[in-house]
Amino acid sequence: MTDDQKQRLTANIHRVADVIAFMTNIGCVLIGAIMTIVVIAGVVARYVMQNPMVWTEEIARMAMIWTAYLGMSIAVRRRGHLGVLYFVQKLPVVLQRVVKLFTDSLILIFLYILIVNGVKMVIAAQIQIEPATGIIMSYPFLIVPLSGVLMMIQHGLVMLVDILRWGTPTSPFEPAA
Repeated sequence: MTDDQKQRLTANIHRVADVIAFMTNIGCVLIGAIMTIVVIAGVVARYVMQNPMVWTEEIARMAMIWTAYLGMSIAVRRRGHLGVLYFVQKLPVVLQRVVKLFTDSLILIFLYILIVNGVKMVIAAQIQIEPATGIIMSYPFLIVPLSGVLMMIQHGLVMLVDILRWGTPTSPFEPAA
């Protein structure tokens, strides 16, 4: 593969990852706005009208969980996850790349396990119902496998870009030499 082909492929991968991140951002903003409105409505109903709406706590909790899980996908796209680089950066560049590929592969394995167990959790939660809203708990739990898929896609795309850029000095993800 020529350098020009690698650059075009890398640009296309970034476009796909950016579209996924943009849509995820929109989801986070919308769900965050819903959470804010529901919490404000709950506070006003409880303290101003002296007539609490019990369903607001359940909806706000679900919205916060969904926002957090969607936010993890955005963090994966930006490589915002926690990493300890001190010792890795002391290694030769070739070993740094091997360690990075190994740890990235471990992350993909973890995400696969998250997706599989998330699906099991969604299936198991079909019999559980939220008391105030009557929502089947499968719906709130659906974010676990969904975010796992989003994170796996984003992480896979970031890994692919890393592999395509190995050996180039312009790589933003290249470990320090």
